[in-house]
Amino acid sequence: MGFALAEDKTKDLVVVFYLLFLITVGLFLQTPQEIFYGLKEIFIAPGMLITDYMVVGGIGAALVNGALVGLIGFVLLKINKIDLNGISIAAIFTMVGFALFGKNIWSVLPLIFGVYIYSRVMGKAFKTYIYSALFGTALAPLVTQAAFGYGWGVAAGIVVGVVAGFVIAPLANHLLKAHAGYNIYNIGFTAGFVGMLFLNIFRTFGYNSEIVVIWGTEFNSTLRWIFLPMFVSMLLLGVILGRDRRKDYREILKQSGTLITDFVALGGFANTLVNMGIVGLMGSAYLELVGGHYNGATVGGLLTMVGFAACGKHPVNIAPIMLGIWLGTSSKIQPLSVLQASAPGPLLAALFGTTLAPLAGRFGPLVGIIAGFVHLSIVSNVGILHGGLNLYNNGFSGGLVATIFVAVINGLQKEK
Repeated sequence: MGFALAEDKTKDLVVVFYLLFLITVGLFLQTPQEIFYGLKEIFIAPGMLITDYMVVGGIGAALVNGALVGLIGFVLLKINKIDLNGISIAAIFTMVGFALFGKNIWSVLPLIFGVYIYSRVMGKAFKTYIYSALFGTALAPLVTQAAFGYGWGVAAGIVVGVVAGFVIAPLANHLLKAHAGYNIYNIGFTAGFVGMLFLNIFRTFGYNSEIVVIWGTEFNSTLRWIFLPMFVSMLLLGVILGRDRRKDYREILKQSGTLITDFVALGGFANTLVNMGIVGLMGSAYLELVGGHYNGATVGGLLTMVGFAACGKHPVNIAPIMLGIWLGTSSKIQPLSVLQASAPGPLLAALFGTTLAPLAGRFGPLVGIIAGFVHLSIVSNVGILHGGLNLYNNGFSGGLVATIFVAVINGLQKEK
């Protein structure tokens, strides 16, 4: 009991430390006046995929926004008396990551409130659906696009967000069955359908929405020296805290990673930190090798990888997916070969496409490579269905890919 309580306190302290670290760095990079102005610009931006908040409001404002959105998730978990486990850590870091390019402090609240209303209608505690609420903030652009992109006003944006939040909780449970947990970003899959629903309703009344590309290219030197040390610190801190349980890391590497695989429960928090650091460095290495840019979107991808390294991703199961996506950018038979691996779409596919890691973990690296290759083709074309209203575009694509692969593989195995 004593050890468990001590580890719970350690988890809380470590997660809060990294959130406060990002706020501190943000305050150091810009003056309070600049951050205030930057946050104002972030709050009124439509926030469609891909809107780099570091371009919109500056690095400092974007980091402060990201950390505060993460703190909203942390506080909600604590209020509902939920101890930090693998999926909780994934939710917090994913919220931080996407708050660098699409979510902001106010746009996530209507969606969360919509899920809360659904829980009351169902007569259940909010914590029953809390992960649908936290990950469901993928639809934050619905709120800001309605409010500012369409010019309907903040009140209308809030109403749209609440309705979307109400819908996402039951739909998430239903769609999980389709891919059987082989797409880690299940809410991204769900949000794709919800975004598609709303977009087509909007189009009926003459309001359209399309993916944009606001992509920072001048932040490499600054962000490299913020996030590489951050990932290294996770690795070192995990080694120090887990000096008596290092062998348990092998237990993490044995897992396929299907949703929900809690690495904190399987290998302990210290080994999970080690895994988070390694996965973050692997994502950074890919970024460096292909000559990509560090910006709000790519750092969001890295932080999402790090978060889900507590709940499904590890070096063994993400490497084949990333390799498959890289091959997709270099293969002469791939229509997307005209795009470089460092282009926004393929680069984000390589980072976020690791949502398919369980396919490689369960069925082997060859299946993982093929899945990554196919994912690149699909993710590059499905955005038109939701018009950038779903930030988790790779989760939407990953759900489609995983559903197809699991159905075919299981069908072949049954025939044999």
